Amino acid sequence: MKQESVFKKLVFGYDKLEEVVLCMSLVATTLIIFLQIIMRSVFNSSLTWSEELTRYIFIWQIWLGVSIAQKEKQHIRVELLFTIFKNEKFKKVIEIIAGIILIAFNVFLVIYGWEVVQQMIQRGNLSGAMRMPMWYVFLSLPVSSFIFGLRLIGQLVTDIRILLGKKQEGGEG
Repeated sequence: MKQESVFKKLVFGYDKLEEVVLCMSLVATTLIIFLQIIMRSVFNSSLTWSEELTRYIFIWQIWLGVSIAQKEKQHIRVELLFTIFKNEKFKKVIEIIAGIILIAFNVFLVIYGWEVVQQMIQRGNLSGAMRMPMWYVFLSLPVSSFIFGLRLIGQLVTDIRILLGKKQEGGEG
């Protein structure tokens, strides 16, 4: 029980960190765009790097946001089987199978995303305006897929425990 409590605290801490990072990146993006508008309209000049930086921050936001959407179970999914079959255990089995498939896809994204990052490092690709190494941007795929995969594994374990009757849905088991 103590390990589960420590695990829950770690997950809660990570959830809060994820939310703070995404909120701060949104604030940074908004400020950079606002600064660019001021520069263009007031000083009749522009920042060459602002659009590129906000695009790269946005890419990271999207990939990291996938994990938050999963935490809230807000991803789009086809629910045809859930409407056809009313048995709750069958629905849980379908959720578990879907979770396993999604975990496998995330493993694929981590492996091949990391290969792309390594290729970017070897090639030395740089961004156009900021001359930033492009692997920083491409790193968002394997990192976010890994985080998403961890969240999926946690939810899969919970779903299996519910299916086996070892934990009540939404409660302690």
